[in-house]
Amino acid sequence: MNKILLAILLSVFGAAAHGQAFKFEGYNLILQVPQTHRAQTCAVRYAPPSRGVKITDLNRSTPLNLKGCDGGRADFSSLTSSSATLRPNAGGSKWCFEGEDERYMIEFQGDQYAPDVKYIWPANLATNEMGFFSVRDFGAVGDGRTDDTVAIQSALAYVASRNGGTLKFPEGDYVVGGTPGFEGLAIPSGIIIEGVSGLQSGASTNNAKRENASRISLRGTGRSLFRIGECVEQVTLRDMEFYAQSSNRTIGIEGTGAYTSSQGFQLERVVFNNFYRGIQIEGLPQTNLNWQVDYVKIKETRFIYNTDTAVYCNARNSNWKIESSLFINPKKMPGQNADSMHFERVGMVLLEDTYGGGFPNALGGTFLKILDSGNITVIGSQTENMTNSLYYNEAGNPYAGDYSYPITFVNSVFGNSIVFKARRTFVSTGSLYGPNTFQAGPDVRVYSTGDRFCYDGLILGCAGGTKNNFDRATVVFMTGQIAERGVPGHPAVFGTDVEFGQPVRMPSFSSGSLPGGKSNGTMVYCEDCRRDTTPCRGGGSGAPAMVVSGSWSCL
Repeated sequence: MNKILLAILLSVFGAAAHGQAFKFEGYNLILQVPQTHRAQTCAVRYAPPSRGVKITDLNRSTPLNLKGCDGGRADFSSLTSSSATLRPNAGGSKWCFEGEDERYMIEFQGDQYAPDVKYIWPANLATNEMGFFSVRDFGAVGDGRTDDTVAIQSALAYVASRNGGTLKFPEGDYVVGGTPGFEGLAIPSGIIIEGVSGLQSGASTNNAKRENASRISLRGTGRSLFRIGECVEQVTLRDMEFYAQSSNRTIGIEGTGAYTSSQGFQLERVVFNNFYRGIQIEGLPQTNLNWQVDYVKIKETRFIYNTDTAVYCNARNSNWKIESSLFINPKKMPGQNADSMHFERVGMVLLEDTYGGGFPNALGGTFLKILDSGNITVIGSQTENMTNSLYYNEAGNPYAGDYSYPITFVNSVFGNSIVFKARRTFVSTGSLYGPNTFQAGPDVRVYSTGDRFCYDGLILGCAGGTKNNFDRATVVFMTGQIAERGVPGHPAVFGTDVEFGQPVRMPSFSSGSLPGGKSNGTMVYCEDCRRDTTPCRGGGSGAPAMVVSGSWSCL
């Protein structure tokens, strides 16, 4: 009797365990970044509803017991023991089915840019978990050896099908790039990609574990880890490390587009380690690099040993804010530029509270390299042990240069070379430069207030060589520090149409100390000169004096 009861119980509970139905919903959604398109082509798009969805069993220990969401099997064809083909909804490429396993492989025919699409698709989450996903739910292992490319790309596509969500990377080293034809993990709109730590691998933490607790490692060469295309908005990446196993033409985040804008990218406490370029944004030639990439904000991010440059932009309509970030550059050498930021073409850039550089015996490249840009503003930032702090038009492009958009430095410190090879407006306030820092021609217009060109005399006595301040640049306006005896050779030039809100007080001299060698039109006040005398004579009550025909004339 007991044996019969046990058999009945096992039968009931076994049937319940194997008969549980999970619901699966999705679309024939393509998540891929094209580069050869000639019209608007978003990173997220859809295959025609007429193309069936192949569902493959990932757990062969259980039968492939699939049902349509209406409870029947009428929507299935080619049903076998391990796979079935489901017809999507004819009105919107949506499909739905029920199965006993928690995830299945989904495959369908894509488009000309992504002909074959394959995802690992999990069952719908409970209502209280919707919007928050883990890459582990899609089969990611994170052991530093297993290739997790398909699992992570599936997770990104799943978030795209929900029009946004938070994708978490629990502790682990997630390796990607080992699948054939890997082009990079395409990022959809409205996603937060979140790890558990913003440390770089090898950081001085005094911990036995030296890798970042949550990182994605890129295998191979000549490829990108993540890719951003057109029609992508509101993306946040935070608290994780992106690591390249090789710096041979590898890119951490690559963005390309031509026709439709992408905007709203935020990076917080992210590390880019050992790439050729950490971030690369390029407009495609189809629209002459005019892709609009707006509101790129990088905060508390570290760029470690990226061999060509950490941040590269070649898109005319791109606007950036980089704050509280750190650049650690490798040594500049042939084939290794070792730059921090290279803006070949860019809209506007605000750089604030950001630091970086190389090492005393291994100088990095250029901290800020620019060819064509709108306003560049640098506030409270510093670099050291670099070949150059700023290099404008290093390529010597004869068409480079624009007075309309100033390059402005405020309260910053730069001791390495600042080189201008084209016309530009340079505004500097309260910054410190080393002696002989500037290399600029007369086509550079300078507005300088309160800057220093050597250390305070009480510290190092302005050691380091002769000051040339702004080299051969045209100084439109400049005020110097008193301890440096003004700015020899650079008078303050105001122009011809000047309106003062208060009375103007000219410098005062006695008749015996009127300075010689001044150009015609120079004016002072002679405190003891007689009026209407040429040359000026003493013994009077004072008069304005002007140099006329090389001689002081009292008015």
